[in-house]
Amino acid sequence: MRHFRLVFIVSLPVNAILNFCSVYIFSDWEFVRYLVVAMVLDTALGFIIHWRNKDLSSKAYGMIAKKIITYSAALILSNIVTNFTIHGERVGTLEWFGTFVCTMLMVRETLSIIENIEEISPGTFPKAIIKRLKLFDSETGERIPKNKK
Repeated sequence: MRHFRLVFIVSLPVNAILNFCSVYIFSDWEFVRYLVVAMVLDTALGFIIHWRNKDLSSKAYGMIAKKIITYSAALILSNIVTNFTIHGERVGTLEWFGTFVCTMLMVRETLSIIENIEEISPGTFPKAIIKRLKLFDSETGERIPKNKK
């Protein structure tokens, strides 16, 4: 009986915290699983590239942490903007924003994975796609001016 009380006492605040997080922080954990798989794949491929080039450094771990923090902030913001209420009613005019943020993050990871695969094994993807990807900076997403190519 004593253990039951302890479990009950611990589970109440944990349940409240988890409920708060799912309502106000983020609720689409299924998407997060897909995103984490893509991030792990991208990181593993990047590790292979740097290992092969013999230029591994601890700086990469900081970049992974930075990516996790910025992606988390973007997902939290998308949840807030998509689900906020006014006078108890959910405002639906910005629902597209959550879809946009999730899609943008997944596209960014996908493009990075394609670039990594192409660097490891050139010719895996059609040249037209790779040529198009090389028009953009993979860090900023900005189009690279013609004179810098």
